[in-house]
Amino acid sequence: MKKTILTLTLLLTWIFTYGQDLTVTGTVSDATDGAPLPGVNIVLEGTMTGTTSDRDGNYEITVPADTSVLVFSYIGYETTQVSVDGRSNIDVQLVLETLEGSEELVVVGYGTQKKSLVTGSISTVDSESITGLPVTRAEEVLEGRTAGVTVLPTSGSPGAGMQVRIRGTGSNQSSQPLYIVDGMKTGDINHLSPNDVESIEVLKDAASSAIYGAEGANGVVLITTKSGNRRGTEVSYELQLGVQSAGDITQPMNADQYIAYMTAAGNDVSPSVSGTDTDWIEQTFEPAPFQKHYLSFSGGNEASTYLFSGSYTNQDGIAGGDKANFERYSARLNSTHDIKDWLQVGNNLSYTSFDRSTIAEDDEFNGVISNALMFDPTVPVTYGGSPPSIIRNALDDGNFPVQNSNGEYYGVSTNVFGEIVNPRAMFQTTKGSTNQDKLLGNVYARMTPIENLEVTSRIGVDYASQLYHTWTPTYWYSSERLNSATNVRDNQDEWYTWLWENFAQYQTSFEKHNVSFLAGFSGEKYTHKYLTTLSGPMFKEGDSFAQHGATEIEGQLSGNLAVEKQSSYWGRINYDFDDRYLLEIAFRRDGTSLLAEQNRWGNFPSVSAGWVLSSEDFWTTDVLTFAKIRASWGQNGSLSNLSPDQYRGLITTDGLRYPNNAGGYYTGAEPDILANPELKWETSEQTNFGVELRALSDRLQFTADYYVKITKDLLTPGAPPLSVGNDAPFVNAGDVTNKGFEFEASFSEYKRDFSYNIDLSLSFNNNEVTYLNPLLERVSGTQVGTGWTATYFEEGKPIWYFRGYATDGIFQNQAEINAYLSEQGISSEDYNPSPGDPIVVNSNGDNLINAEDMVQIGNPHPDMVLGANLNFNYKGVNLGVFLSGTFGNDVLMGWNRVDRGTSNRPAFFYEDRWTGEGSTNSWFAPDTESPYAYNSDLMVFDGSYVRVRNIQLGYSLPVSLLSEIGLKKAKLYVSLNNFFTFTNYPGVDPVAGSGNVQSLGIDRGVYPVSRSVMTGVSLSF
Repeated sequence: MKKTILTLTLLLTWIFTYGQDLTVTGTVSDATDGAPLPGVNIVLEGTMTGTTSDRDGNYEITVPADTSVLVFSYIGYETTQVSVDGRSNIDVQLVLETLEGSEELVVVGYGTQKKSLVTGSISTVDSESITGLPVTRAEEVLEGRTAGVTVLPTSGSPGAGMQVRIRGTGSNQSSQPLYIVDGMKTGDINHLSPNDVESIEVLKDAASSAIYGAEGANGVVLITTKSGNRRGTEVSYELQLGVQSAGDITQPMNADQYIAYMTAAGNDVSPSVSGTDTDWIEQTFEPAPFQKHYLSFSGGNEASTYLFSGSYTNQDGIAGGDKANFERYSARLNSTHDIKDWLQVGNNLSYTSFDRSTIAEDDEFNGVISNALMFDPTVPVTYGGSPPSIIRNALDDGNFPVQNSNGEYYGVSTNVFGEIVNPRAMFQTTKGSTNQDKLLGNVYARMTPIENLEVTSRIGVDYASQLYHTWTPTYWYSSERLNSATNVRDNQDEWYTWLWENFAQYQTSFEKHNVSFLAGFSGEKYTHKYLTTLSGPMFKEGDSFAQHGATEIEGQLSGNLAVEKQSSYWGRINYDFDDRYLLEIAFRRDGTSLLAEQNRWGNFPSVSAGWVLSSEDFWTTDVLTFAKIRASWGQNGSLSNLSPDQYRGLITTDGLRYPNNAGGYYTGAEPDILANPELKWETSEQTNFGVELRALSDRLQFTADYYVKITKDLLTPGAPPLSVGNDAPFVNAGDVTNKGFEFEASFSEYKRDFSYNIDLSLSFNNNEVTYLNPLLERVSGTQVGTGWTATYFEEGKPIWYFRGYATDGIFQNQAEINAYLSEQGISSEDYNPSPGDPIVVNSNGDNLINAEDMVQIGNPHPDMVLGANLNFNYKGVNLGVFLSGTFGNDVLMGWNRVDRGTSNRPAFFYEDRWTGEGSTNSWFAPDTESPYAYNSDLMVFDGSYVRVRNIQLGYSLPVSLLSEIGLKKAKLYVSLNNFFTFTNYPGVDPVAGSGNVQSLGIDRGVYPVSRSVMTGVSLSF
């Protein structure tokens, strides 16, 4: 009994002693100068217990007196862990964070490398740069943050795509880069939640992207998503709520200006409704809400890690409201599992579902915004009371004038006709949406059979099913734009890609030599099946009845199946001596089903080298802590502009039939597209020279690159003689050269409670078509309005430059006109201008003014692109400012119609008009139909701009408060987004986007990028 009592007493004493708390105090200081560091976070490892150091660097924390470990972290310094070991006083000195410690590795093709040893040109955007940004697409974060990369939205409407260009436009069709998400190729990253992104690497030169061979000609964007960690479970949540609005948009003429201008131009107009002056821009745009939620669970242990996340985004449009809505749900599961010491398996899987509704846009004929700019200001939005005669007559004729939800009829013009109608009525009749379900990801096994050898096998899937569903109601906008029969349309698309990759990497070192070998092979298959159905009339108008009936309708069904296959082999050797002399050689061989057998395989080599000067014995300066020069050369391919069987002679049966004896029809066939078995890869060859410098303990970093990128054998539609009678195949008919300079610089400073960092990017690019098939003088691009082909592809010019009449002022009087005609030898019967008309330059020097005088009048490509990101921190308060801009690019104002002479014009047409001799020499007299005014450089404006993309003010709660409420991190912030734009462009938006590369820089009434006020909260626990 006594022994039992004694044993229990000793046990209780040991337990009490072991579990006793210990108060630890100390001072945290800078290891360099011994200065005390205030605001250092001190946390008990594995818990939420923590504190911060005071203004003198002192701290106090109570922890268990066992094997506790304290974690000291501070912005700009390396995180330090210290074991307590029963000590009550622990002083800690923190070491300034260096690039070697925190940003050592960058993601490259099929692996990672030390940044200091990289010989290619790679730019990186990390998750810290993405957090809190009001973006719905991952591409948006690249704008202004990576030199040499331009990001242009195809539209400002919610969910719209992005045109990403790496080192200029290199193709006369698509110049989109290749996207790789966690090792899986995908054609679009609209599915990807920006919150899931851990880092984005942009492979800009041929050496860094050559490992992707046939698909790397336009650059490669590597996206790594977040993963779990082995330090325990963490839950994170972020909420963003905002209100969007339209910025400064050009105003069309008001009612008085409109009547005066049209009358002066010789058009017979009068107010549609007396006393009415409708601002159609104000009626078209309205505030719109935006919300985004993100929730993630991550963690792991010694054997496994996991991350599970979900996000939700909902955004209405500033034009159209819920008729221009984007809603997206996404979920992600990333995990790794160490099955054996030599075997790891894992997965990166994501599922996304989105619905996108759109209004008609980027269209000078049927676009809602272009209609708002061109519609009659003397028309009311709706008619109150009894409808006018124009509505009654339409009803009497059996038509269907459009009504709002209150039964009021929308206003109709007696001046403006054709496609140009009331934009509010267009909203009312807009139907339909696009739904897409997408699964993207891969599973992999990574083995280490022997030391230094790592073998990876992974299989990936990119599957998407998309349905565009819409129905057309009956309507009557005007006598020229009406619909009397309802119909239903369904466009079903299904894309499926599987990719199986196997590769091995072996690394070895001896003495000061370090060598890495990579080799791999892959197989890939892509299919796209589509089906289009159209039926009508509907049983009754309404969403509930917008389905196809049971009755088949002849000729209203179409579809096809496209199949592409590719096999690839690749290898890479990396060598460095003593981290000083660097060499990389890469090679890839790709075979594709898109080309004829003799051209099916392409070889894509690259070589790069670097010299780390700061590692040499002669490098004795303390100012520059790191210096490296590098150079690279390589080739990449592209087939993104080809569809299957383009090299073959295709046969069509479309519309071909002839009668048989039974009273039916035989199906006929004829050649459709001519064969071109000589078709081959579009190849990009690039040379790059770069320098990387760091100074002031790596707080100042600078990178500069010079490149020359030549895209050869551009895939161009052929132009056979008309006598051939068939569509031409694609041919390799052109070269495009992009060359320029890129600069990236950053500086950071950390002083006590205050810290800041500044990131700058600047790039210059010159774009030129350097070769075109001699059989082609130029290749025509896109039309503006009716009859003006405004863009061309021509040797010696920028790709898809603007072509039109050049002008040299305004004729002031008849004497000036007579002198001009006499000097040029032009007959007044062929060209008879009036005072106030533009002076057209007789470019070819003949005795005529006609289309042969059209020349280059603009260039849509910027000469310079800049970005600046500034962040300031004081204790828990953060202020961030981000801006970007372009210089030297032109924008063509393309919504002014000469075929609809009474359509409205911008107000500055009236305000700046020529009114008599000497009034102005820069703008013409009232005119609504002259091609010499509307198809000329007078419609081309400087598109340079600087836009303040984001101003964010945030506050992070201190660790001492977080530990009391059970949180690890908490930040509250508000931001202004796209609120300030500095530009001389008088149109809708200088960022004139388009999904058509041939229309780059043409403003057809573009859907503008919205500005917004947003508030957000970010939590983790």
